[in-house]
Amino acid sequence: MKNIKEFHKEYRRKIQRSLQDRGIIRSILLIPQRYYMRCRFRKLDFWGIIETDNMDGHDEVKKHAVKYEASNQIFFKKLFKNIEWHFKDSTFVDFGCGKGAALVYASGFEFKKLIGIEFSKQLSEIASCNLRKHMVKTGRIMDYEIINLDASEYIIPAEADCFYFFNPFDEFLLDRVLQNIIRSLEENQRKILIVYMNALHHVLVEKYGFKKIKYLSPKELDIYYTGGAFIYANE
Repeated sequence: MKNIKEFHKEYRRKIQRSLQDRGIIRSILLIPQRYYMRCRFRKLDFWGIIETDNMDGHDEVKKHAVKYEASNQIFFKKLFKNIEWHFKDSTFVDFGCGKGAALVYASGFEFKKLIGIEFSKQLSEIASCNLRKHMVKTGRIMDYEIINLDASEYIIPAEADCFYFFNPFDEFLLDRVLQNIIRSLEENQRKILIVYMNALHHVLVEKYGFKKIKYLSPKELDIYYTGGAFIYANE
């Protein structure tokens, strides 16, 4: 009973916060979107917010991490809309994949391979479970891999060419990951995409010379996506 009371209390806080920050109209407009996502993926464990203090993993990595929250499928599809890309020959890498929501969404674009990098072992295991369940539900075989690792230590494979970030960590780790991507490009020249949702540190991406090919403002997403969303290419 205590858990139910806590759930309702937290739910009321979320409603009050939404009304205060978004206003009545925007809060109401969000209901169909939330209902759609919850229904479509009701058997998958995507939801909830997990603060970094409640995550397992090394403290040195945790201090650079950002809380867990699932990517929004509607925003994800909106960002990729009208982008010319060879999805069926492309390898999608999600840095800070959490419970695997973006990997499931990406599977709808029929990427050749899906890779999730996550420092939390617990979240990595949930992501693997979600992808297995999604394969059973859709009846579609997916080539995927979930790697429990500090993102900055991940060696970028030659075939990886679409890199997704949903504000998973701070500038320090983002800079190290970008350097790894650049190192991989020097070793294996290819066209790549950097897809950055809630791009709080997009200036860092631009510092390395990547070209912006698409931008969605916070107004086109949600007020809490203060960094907007970008897609960058290297050529």
